[in-house]
Amino acid sequence: MTPQGRPAARPLSPYEQYLRERATRQGPVRQGPLRQGPYPGPRPHSRPQTAPSSYHSKPAPKRKLTPEQRKKYLKWGLWTLAILILYFAFQWIVSLILQLLQLNPVVWAVYKSAEEAIVSRSLLGLYYAAASCATFLSALPVEAFFLYYLGLSYPPLVVVLVTLGGVLSGALFNYVVGWIIGPRVIKWFIKEKYDSFHRKVERAGGLIVVIGNIIPFFPCDLFAVFLGTVRYGFLRLLIYTAIGRLLQFGLLWLGYKYFLQYISPYLGTLSWPWLVHLVKSGFS
Repeated sequence: MTPQGRPAARPLSPYEQYLRERATRQGPVRQGPLRQGPYPGPRPHSRPQTAPSSYHSKPAPKRKLTPEQRKKYLKWGLWTLAILILYFAFQWIVSLILQLLQLNPVVWAVYKSAEEAIVSRSLLGLYYAAASCATFLSALPVEAFFLYYLGLSYPPLVVVLVTLGGVLSGALFNYVVGWIIGPRVIKWFIKEKYDSFHRKVERAGGLIVVIGNIIPFFPCDLFAVFLGTVRYGFLRLLIYTAIGRLLQFGLLWLGYKYFLQYISPYLGTLSWPWLVHLVKSGFS
């Protein structure tokens, strides 16, 4: 008891002292319901509890294709189907072409003479072989005939020029086929973007032709057909094709000479048991 008869105030708890100091610094603290325990004070606010998610919620509706998307997928599906049909029916198409050639005696006589020239391994046969391999109707690589004729008794420069002439003839055939097809097929695919696409082809088509003719087994024949459909410059196509093929034939010629000079002499010293022993020792 105090001298005035009032009851003495109880000492503040540490938590009450903290609240008082906080109120003097930051203002009054919002009072909530007092919590039970040795330190009375506002009850801390708990996080709002969210309702548990339902395990039987309805699935999101499937996204439907627009008419433009359906038409686009249909176009690509038809082209893929056409390519697969051409791939699996290649032999039938070749036999059909031979039957059509037999209908014209002059065309059939030219075909038989070309076949005899190829079999006799003459330079005219090399020209026919290179021209036929450079078309999109053939799957044989021109590089195989070029390397084969380098091993014969013909001068390498003559082999290069004759093969180049056959390749340019095949490129001419592919371009004419694309010209007959026309740009309507490309416009059917890309429609309003055709003008910008045509400008890109005009700007980068030459580089693609040069690089594609350097890389072996690149589908240059199909690209020539495509360039014919978009009305690419024919003389530019021939010039870029000649540049790319000359670089390719030059690299193949140098590789062939290197093979004959440094690798071929050692092939005769190798034997099959020695190779088997070498492979086993490498994995042991």
